[in-house]
Amino acid sequence: MIEVTSPSSSPSEISLQKEANPESFLTLSKNEIVEGTVLKSSSLGKALLFIKGRRVMARTAVPLAEGSILSLKVQETLPVLTLKLLGTKPVELDIAGIARILSAVKENLWKTISENIDQYGLSRESLSRFKELMDDLSRELFSKSEPDLLRLLIDKSGINWEAKLREALHNKKIGRDNLARLVDGDLKGLASKFLGLKGESAVLMKRMVSTLTHIQILNYLGLEQEGKIFLPVPIQLPHGVFTVGQLLIQLPEKERGEHRKKKARKDLSRIIFLLDLSVLGPLRADLSIQGKAIQGRFLLTKKETKAHIEKGIPLLVNRLKESGFSVLSMECHLKDPVMVSESLIQEIIPHEGYTLNLIA
Repeated sequence: MIEVTSPSSSPSEISLQKEANPESFLTLSKNEIVEGTVLKSSSLGKALLFIKGRRVMARTAVPLAEGSILSLKVQETLPVLTLKLLGTKPVELDIAGIARILSAVKENLWKTISENIDQYGLSRESLSRFKELMDDLSRELFSKSEPDLLRLLIDKSGINWEAKLREALHNKKIGRDNLARLVDGDLKGLASKFLGLKGESAVLMKRMVSTLTHIQILNYLGLEQEGKIFLPVPIQLPHGVFTVGQLLIQLPEKERGEHRKKKARKDLSRIIFLLDLSVLGPLRADLSIQGKAIQGRFLLTKKETKAHIEKGIPLLVNRLKESGFSVLSMECHLKDPVMVSESLIQEIIPHEGYTLNLIA
């Protein structure tokens, strides 16, 4: 059985509830430190853990990768056994999780699901909601000039699904109508709703939920380690091409002490976007932003593409200036295809042996 943690509890707390059979429940002492393995993890914050030879169900607000090893400290034993997540060894994330994300991007899982959704046996209403959400993610958002474009994209992408549920619980807005709106506006929430489908459709939906979960875990590690967020961006172009871009956001670094001999440049952030089109070839845009000052460069592999992008740079610069930015430089360079097309996920994966410390 699972008991939902209090909305005011720490996001890194894991709660377990005693089973009806006392012999089947885990017995731990306060402040005891144990290791646990994640056997199964669901999109609703539920996880099946293996601790001290016993399988136990838990509720957690932190996405947990199946197969990962957790370091846990017992916070409370009564009335609910509560464990504090001290750290995680992302062994499976480095191998299987990263491979799953890369595979989904390379094969364009978003396109496969969109093109076959009519065959999944969904109701007309569910089908309409899914198509509308995919249009928002892959087409309509990119035809709008909204200042909050990035926020809207992230909000609908599925990487904040559990956070939305936690906020709804905290604000006591988890009624049927509000929950339906949350589900309909979130890719992971909507895909999770369709996990009961049969056949190939169920396999694809499960793969989508699993991929999004691994992206969440990767970003959780990336934010803690270097302030980085990775997001695949499905894009439907007007002439019918459906591709996947890769977006990497690096937030300003935290200042380090003198013993690290490095201090961050204040307010310096980076936005990198990678897109591979069959005709134009791979294109990588790299923007460095400090306050209202921007430096940018485009890396390309074809002379024709470079010439095309250079013609559009004056228009881009003017639009940035109209938005209040000063453009220090905006350049185009030809580079080796291997260098340009290397997945941005390489810039966010944890270093080998990296352990995430979750204690503030």
